[in-house]
Amino acid sequence: MVQLTAGGTPPALFGVAARLPARRPSSARRTSDLQVTPHPTWDQDLLVRAAARDAVVDGHGRLTETASARLSAVLDNGSVLSRLTAPLPRSVVEAVTGHPTVSGFRAGLRALADAGLPPDSLDAALLDDLPTVRLVSGYGRIAELGEPPRPRPTPLVGVCTGWAADGTAHRLSQTGGHLLSRTPEAPDFPAMLDHPADFHLEHPSRSSSMHRRRILEVAAQGQELAIYEYFRDSHVDRDGREGSLHEYELHAVADRDSLVLSAITVTPRALPFPECPLASGNVHALLGTSLRAADSEVKARLPGTLGCTHLSDVLRFLRFVEPLGARIAGGGD
Repeated sequence: MVQLTAGGTPPALFGVAARLPARRPSSARRTSDLQVTPHPTWDQDLLVRAAARDAVVDGHGRLTETASARLSAVLDNGSVLSRLTAPLPRSVVEAVTGHPTVSGFRAGLRALADAGLPPDSLDAALLDDLPTVRLVSGYGRIAELGEPPRPRPTPLVGVCTGWAADGTAHRLSQTGGHLLSRTPEAPDFPAMLDHPADFHLEHPSRSSSMHRRRILEVAAQGQELAIYEYFRDSHVDRDGREGSLHEYELHAVADRDSLVLSAITVTPRALPFPECPLASGNVHALLGTSLRAADSEVKARLPGTLGCTHLSDVLRFLRFVEPLGARIAGGGD
């Protein structure tokens, strides 16, 4: 059963972000974007274009790019990675091409470290997002094509807070109601940045597409690391209107040596169902854990209806705090 607030209603969202924080001195940041377009329809092939960048910021606020990555891919209607174009070792491309980007795909990526795909690399980060592409595209399909007015199978029930039994999504799926209402308008992303260099040169938005953007910043704060993360999945409709579908901001503090979390808060800004924000209140379960084990700890401590599939993607991305923190030269207070 969905757990509501004391007033009997799900917690409110905070509204889409209009402005993102300026980059901090003595910090390192990883940014990425992933665009999914149907080819020719959402039920058939999906075209994926993705890019990412690592950068360091010195004590005076000057940003220097340290690494970048780009890839393009095609997923068929069975989520099989049928084509991958990226400047990767041939052995890596051959190992992942022709395989479903579903359960086991991420474990397969981790096994390719010796083949030339370091787990902390930008390439690995982009490939790690591929298992979510079919799920993300499902929202694009619903937004553009709607759903037939009849009860539908509900294989997602129990997978996350938003799909809890007896929740809004479950009830609508049983009654044949339209799952998605109009998404809140998403501000033009470049206009949200304090400075154009705060994000890499991303792929231009296309009509009838889904677009994922991420920012992870790690800043020196004495013997601690101050962590900021932004995540937005948006849908661009046929008319070019971009709506925010899943949007989170995260603030956290971790010990610089052990990477143990001492503070973490998540702000849910835009989510598809009223119950979705409930998952954000459960992130305290990660306090006292090390970000070196972020992947396994998120799975163990926020399973099923305690978590959210997209929030888990946000939290799993914290595994990159360690390599980013290692690149910070300063130790400001």
